[in-house]
Amino acid sequence: MAEHRGMKLVRSRKRTPGVGDFGKFGLTDGAGKPLLGIGKQGLTASAADVAQYLRGGAANSWKLSAEREPQAKTPKKPRKPAAPAEEPASIRRRARTAAPPPSRRRQDPPPPPRAKPVLRSVEPEAPPAPELNLRPATAKDRKALSRLLAQLADPPKRGSLDANFDAIGKSGAGLLIAEVGVPVGCCAWAVVPTLQHGLVGRVSLLLVDGNHRRSGVGTALVAAAEAALAKAGCATIEVMSDIMIDNAHNFFRALKFEQKSYRFVRATRSLQKARRD
Repeated sequence: MAEHRGMKLVRSRKRTPGVGDFGKFGLTDGAGKPLLGIGKQGLTASAADVAQYLRGGAANSWKLSAEREPQAKTPKKPRKPAAPAEEPASIRRRARTAAPPPSRRRQDPPPPPRAKPVLRSVEPEAPPAPELNLRPATAKDRKALSRLLAQLADPPKRGSLDANFDAIGKSGAGLLIAEVGVPVGCCAWAVVPTLQHGLVGRVSLLLVDGNHRRSGVGTALVAAAEAALAKAGCATIEVMSDIMIDNAHNFFRALKFEQKSYRFVRATRSLQKARRD
């Protein structure tokens, strides 16, 4: 919509939630002059603010163009000629003997001018938004996955990401990509055999791009992972919630997950020794 109206949409370059103007937008005109949401400290407008600004501008443009249209003038009806006054009887007698005057044809009034067609500006229809699509991840998605994982507080390095991607494929674990035209989220899971609970389905990663959260992407990924784990024989599903992602715990509680235990993490002793060496 901004492009159709000759404007430019500016997106935040911040990739870490809570840092600077992460997730904010701004608008400029074609020459780069700020119109909305651009301040000294960065971008300040939300996606809803930009949409409301553009829709309001479209309505004002339509109203202004309608008010400026010249109204067609209604043509005036031609006046009928006045009836001639009755002649005296003496003149009428002379007219009977005189030669008859040449016949006069009554001329029809000219047709009224055609009204000019009123042209109204029509706002072009915006192209339909791409639908959400879930599909298994492939090797071509590694760059997209790297951009998504960069939003984590402790993102993996590129070399370890490639090794982890290959390990998921070899172990038979699952990895889904959510895309809305482009990849906007991912979900990884695995089947964990336990002595006390049998087969447990574990969602090891659920990540949605900050600009596409609260739009149903995460819910769709969890539902797909749950269906795959149930098909693999898991009666229980557990998720690993990153404490550094805002509102992650409340998202899982809304999906009826219950907090059952704590997760304690440390590096292996061999890795600790290697780092000291």
